[in-house]
Amino acid sequence: MFNCHAHPGLYTQNALICSAKLKEISTLSSFPYRSLGSLPGDDTDLTIIEKWAENERFIGEVGVDKRFPNKEDQFSVLNNILSIAEEHRNIVTFHQVGWTDEFLTTIFSYNLKGFIVHGFTGSYETYKIISEHGGLVSLSPRAEKTKFFSSLKERGIIYPFLTETDTETGEEEERMLKEWNTKLSLVFDRDIEKEVEETFFNYISYC
Repeated sequence: MFNCHAHPGLYTQNALICSAKLKEISTLSSFPYRSLGSLPGDDTDLTIIEKWAENERFIGEVGVDKRFPNKEDQFSVLNNILSIAEEHRNIVTFHQVGWTDEFLTTIFSYNLKGFIVHGFTGSYETYKIISEHGGLVSLSPRAEKTKFFSSLKERGIIYPFLTETDTETGEEEERMLKEWNTKLSLVFDRDIEKEVEETFFNYISYC
């Protein structure tokens, strides 16, 4: 069982640990799958992100969020981070709330090695577009109450997806992920836990 988006907590080899706070950089070193980024509302030091990108495989989470002001500044920072990721061939985990068309246009303008849109709750059409451009979406339990999830049930899954908890690692995180994967397996009549793990590791191997 692999958690495709969690935050630093108890040690685990079974999660991609994503920190959106640059001050947490020292907590990441023990995790084998680790990612560092910065989100709107936090101070973003691009020199720290670039140094990280030079030596690590993953960047994130990074992105845009309409709940915060200064849209132009958010996209400016995102463009700078995407330039870093393109140069160093990092796989990027994105946080995105709102401004979907501009967000997609921006990230598709870079030659990214790979990317994941985590906590995805967008439309079925956006899911298809992301997949067709070589990206993956990751679903947390919050996705269950969205129109997107209803669309998946009605139309069927046409592309792979990942699962996550978006919580700190530990016993509760493991329980949540197990329950979420089990629920999805019942809904879609397939072994989602196994499928997600295979999808993630095949993806990063290919990237």
